[in-house]
Amino acid sequence: MTAPLLLDLTRSAGRRWSGRTPSGIDRVCDAYAAHFAGEALAVLQVRGRPIVFDRAASIRLFAALDAPTSQFRRTFAALHLRQLARPVDRELTRGSLYLNVGHSDFDLDAHWRWVERRGLRPIYLLHDLIPVTHPHVTTPHKTARHRGRVVRALQEAAGIIVNSNATAAEVRGFATREGLSLPPMLAAPIAGARLPVPLRSSPSRIPTFVAIGTIERRKNHHLLLKVWSQLVARMGNHAPKLVLAGNWGIGSGEVRAKLATDLRLRRVVEVRTNLDDGELARLLVSARAALLPTMAEGFGLPMVEALKLRVPVIASDLPSFREIGQGIPRLLASHDVDGWTDAIAEFCEDGPGRKRQMGLMAQFHPPSWSEHFTSLDAWLEGLQSGIEAKGFAPDRNRPYKVTLWAG
Repeated sequence: MTAPLLLDLTRSAGRRWSGRTPSGIDRVCDAYAAHFAGEALAVLQVRGRPIVFDRAASIRLFAALDAPTSQFRRTFAALHLRQLARPVDRELTRGSLYLNVGHSDFDLDAHWRWVERRGLRPIYLLHDLIPVTHPHVTTPHKTARHRGRVVRALQEAAGIIVNSNATAAEVRGFATREGLSLPPMLAAPIAGARLPVPLRSSPSRIPTFVAIGTIERRKNHHLLLKVWSQLVARMGNHAPKLVLAGNWGIGSGEVRAKLATDLRLRRVVEVRTNLDDGELARLLVSARAALLPTMAEGFGLPMVEALKLRVPVIASDLPSFREIGQGIPRLLASHDVDGWTDAIAEFCEDGPGRKRQMGLMAQFHPPSWSEHFTSLDAWLEGLQSGIEAKGFAPDRNRPYKVTLWAG
């Protein structure tokens, strides 16, 4: 009998239990849960100590991910207690592929003791190396934990999945610097959320720009506040509006303090938290452009989501954004306050930069989950059969790498 596939649902279950809105990693976890729900056994970890759910319990747990928070909690609690009393025989899963796409606990020794005892072939998705390459944007604890994930995955994994060629290059570089060998690696672009497509309303009297993402140090919202201070000084009452759409995160104190003390900014800058997909979509289509001034990014789902809705993008000049933006967004240095100010002032009207992007929108080929999983399934089959699988390469007629246009 073929060993069943194991899918780690630790992050997905934790988000449902807390009721929090999804991040980019959460959306990837949800896509994997939907794709593998019919065949995988669910795995839940507590500090690296996993429990495998049997087939019946897994089916119920996958289905419960779509339930309201209170219903999910009841179902999960009952299934968890039942499974603790009736653990799955480890021999049934010996040799199984184990997928962990949520960065859940694979830096911990307890996790690796379980992998070894079960005789598993673990596969991990590394979304980025940002806590390692940019430790100043996070905490020492998060840097240490993520370094542990990357090192252990390189040392022990049967395979590694990454979300872009840019992340693949980071992983290769890290492995070389650390003197570690690289296991089979698949670079498969991920897809944005399936945001509803709202009817476009008439343009607002006041031009509006939106920055979607957790309000944290790495996302560089402080640059936008400097930009808007210049726009207010330059344009007065005609200054555009800025909406920061995201929950508060690590290092957001500087943004909070600035908005609390600067009355001029508070008149034109609004923070919106806990938005659902419909609210995000309506906000995007009403904007003159989506803004992504982030200092580091492994992929950038908000860019994909904006371009799918044919909303122009002004973003930092990063390798991942050059790759997935397909030459459409305006790319600027993440520290160039004057450059960002000039670009946003131009986009308040239908200037040449905005007209150029709107003219290119029809050429945008968004990465899709169907393409991702077609590539992934073939790669996993190669790993199971012992054939070294090749990584994903975009269709030649719809490349993800095109000539860069930078502002």
